[in-house]
Amino acid sequence: MSRNPNTRPQRGAALVSALLVVALVTTLASAMIWRQDLWLRQVETRRDLAQARMLAIAAVDWARAVLAEDARTSNQYDHPSEPWGTKVPQLPAEGGEVGGEMTDEQGKWNINNLLSGGKISSAELEVFKRLLDLLDLPPELAISVADWVDGPKEASPGGAEDAYYLALSPPYRSANRELEDVDDLLHVRGFDAASVLRLRPYVTALPGYNKVNINTASAIVIAAELPGLSVSEAPQIIANRDRIPFRNMADFSNRLTTPQAVSSSDAQRLDTRSRYFTAYVHAHYGQADLSCTALLDRINAWPDILWLKFQ
Repeated sequence: MSRNPNTRPQRGAALVSALLVVALVTTLASAMIWRQDLWLRQVETRRDLAQARMLAIAAVDWARAVLAEDARTSNQYDHPSEPWGTKVPQLPAEGGEVGGEMTDEQGKWNINNLLSGGKISSAELEVFKRLLDLLDLPPELAISVADWVDGPKEASPGGAEDAYYLALSPPYRSANRELEDVDDLLHVRGFDAASVLRLRPYVTALPGYNKVNINTASAIVIAAELPGLSVSEAPQIIANRDRIPFRNMADFSNRLTTPQAVSSSDAQRLDTRSRYFTAYVHAHYGQADLSCTALLDRINAWPDILWLKFQ
């Protein structure tokens, strides 16, 4: 029997086609498996992130409970030796880990103290200038901040108003209102990332006017608030309060080694109690790590959350 001479090439072509189909199907299957695996990992990551977020929010609520209990049982003063000042290490919680700490925001100088009745407070402006000087920053920066937060008017000598900011690229206007965050200083004439970083441990941006807590303030903030004291006397105040917290301002005045160095007007800018605290939380769940910062206002029996930031 004779064979068709075209049969072998046809069989070869069919074999090549079959191999190509198998390769294509294998490639498509691999791509589908890869996409499915990627989708599953994305779902797991989102789930872990959601769980870590819930842990962080629960930790913030725990911080609020600690502040509420402190206000109920200890209403004389606020000091880091109290439960709210205890740093909590990472602890197991609901399948993950969570930990954190709280700081007293009124241990810092409030930038918004500059505004008083819509006008710049000359006394607080001098405090800010002294603070800048103690930090080796130009005291003139205080003028720029004053112009930034007060109402629209002519720029003060050394300051800046809309005419300066509108000439920048990109242009913008001065805020003419309170700062909402210390990072807002980055928009103010004369400030850069380095100067804001230098200031950050010593200043805050709280609503309205708030006194500095003498039980939590740093030596630099105390020296800025009390110009009658020498820089060397501020650490003595800290050592004194670390042994026994100041119960009230009368107790503070009585325990000063040089009470005549603190004027009555200077003492009026200080307190031994605080209303605002910041909670710093770190949560871990599965593959997710989450940091959370919350500003708490203890104006009510259950502290309010003024803002909450996740990173």
